[in-house]
Amino acid sequence: MYALTAATLLATTTLLPLLLSLGWVIYTLYFRPLSKYPGPLLAKVTTLYATYHGWKGDIHLDMHRAHARYGPYVRCKPNSVLFNTAEGLHDIYKRPGMAIKSKVYSPMVHRAPNTFTIRGGKAHARRRRIMAQGLSDKALRGYEPRIMVHVNKFCQSLGSSLEPKNMAVWCNYLSFDIMADVVFSAKYVLLGTERFRYVLDAIDVSNVRMGTLVQAGGWASWKRLEKAVFQKSIEARNRFVRFVTRVVTVRIGKEKDVLEDDIPDLFSRLRDAHDPDTGDKLTVDEIAAESTTLIVAESDTSSTSMCSALFYLAHNPAARARATEEVRAKFTHYSDVCTGPALSSCQYLRACIDEAFRMSPSVGTCLYRELVSQDATIDGHAIPAGYDVGTGVYAIHHSPTYFTDPFVYRPERWIPGEGDTTHESVERGHSVLNPFSVGVRSCLGKAMAVMELQLAVAAVLASYDFELAQGKLGQVGAGQANLGYGRHRSSEYQLYDHITSQKHGPWLVFKARKY
Repeated sequence: MYALTAATLLATTTLLPLLLSLGWVIYTLYFRPLSKYPGPLLAKVTTLYATYHGWKGDIHLDMHRAHARYGPYVRCKPNSVLFNTAEGLHDIYKRPGMAIKSKVYSPMVHRAPNTFTIRGGKAHARRRRIMAQGLSDKALRGYEPRIMVHVNKFCQSLGSSLEPKNMAVWCNYLSFDIMADVVFSAKYVLLGTERFRYVLDAIDVSNVRMGTLVQAGGWASWKRLEKAVFQKSIEARNRFVRFVTRVVTVRIGKEKDVLEDDIPDLFSRLRDAHDPDTGDKLTVDEIAAESTTLIVAESDTSSTSMCSALFYLAHNPAARARATEEVRAKFTHYSDVCTGPALSSCQYLRACIDEAFRMSPSVGTCLYRELVSQDATIDGHAIPAGYDVGTGVYAIHHSPTYFTDPFVYRPERWIPGEGDTTHESVERGHSVLNPFSVGVRSCLGKAMAVMELQLAVAAVLASYDFELAQGKLGQVGAGQANLGYGRHRSSEYQLYDHITSQKHGPWLVFKARKY
């Protein structure tokens, strides 16, 4: 009797969890509201699938693979659907009242939320109105002299020798120095000294954890595991937070207005700005939270875009020659480069930059939104409130629906009349080109990032001829056959997506132009 009871108890305690798990899997696969959407089997029943690819850094490539296999609508997590269409992109990110920032980004909040992590509503609109004052067209014109000081130093460094230079490193230094000066009037001079270069490594290592947790969801349960799993990333995060605290503290300790040519830095503008609707101003914690975003976005994503542009120009001699000729017809030296009609008229240069944005966006994954509307319809699909939706940036940038030969670097696709490019094809491409996202949550720093990129690339082309380094160094950053899905194309710049992108190379050799 006792033995039978023990055996029954053992069987019950063993089988019951298995039966409950099996029942939950069956329910998730066949009876939940998203069950009709195709996708990888494991992805439909657990977030561990996306978590793995988030940790691996190829989540953007996996999203592309899913669309190639299952079509434009893919269930990428138990509670999430990807839309790989222009209609889906615009419905998700542009329609007011439809969705808010997904709760999966909650691990990124430290002390106070910032513009990137505030979920939505009046709080986000208030913060965005204040932040926009520091990034207006007038403000950008004032920042240009600060930017060009560092672009000129960057160009001087490129010409210091004929030794190959790792542009992933040098572009990081340039973008960081620009960020520090424009935002905080700080001179960290990574282009010339090593003291603060550790911050860039700290950002990269820290973001491996963040990129994984965002895909995992269920922050409360993961929080108990992260100290064991992400010890190095947490240490890197702490180093970065200490640096941000230092930067903000030093800046607060300076005089009220830090001016350069009578132009205040971004910090001064944010400290003095107020919401035109309510009169509210940012608190010190809020400014610190925004500073974190500014440091990462400016010093990491801007440098990735510049590396991408240089990679594709180096790998495409015809495009490089045409862009160089166009720039040199307007500027004779990097010190001559400035915004204005001359730079704006460099149509092919801008096409080269836009094509680099398309080929290797610095944020290639999906920026998830949680639906709050009870009658949400995304590209004709009714999705219940509470579920996450989004569009993978890399995936839609490489969709043959919108781009002919999507894996070919072809700047001419952005210029009507070039080859078979028409106004309609350019408009179709622009309808999905979103390296800075779109809608009310698009990147506030887009205009400054594009301006910085145009100035820096034009300055390089004005003064230098460059080419890939010889041998294996010249292959760094390019795809290779043994790197797995999506990383086999030697003509494509490979990025590793961890919220922002990690990168390697290209290694380039620079020679001063002959006059």
